[in-house]
Amino acid sequence: MKDDTIAKKTDRLETIIEQLEAGDVSLERANELHDEGTELLAELESELAVGDGEIVDR
Repeated sequence: MKDDTIAKKTDRLETIIEQLEAGDVSLERANELHDEGTELLAELESELAVGDGEIVDR
């Protein structure tokens, strides 16, 4: 997902969170979603710096 836009990554992350919160996935699938979500968060953090509620240009 490295070439996707920030908006697409954020949307995917929200979908992952909704699936995990619903609890309708197997443990194996939950682990896969967790790994994907962790990777997305790392990618977003590398693209954005957030400080005191504002986006800071690095």
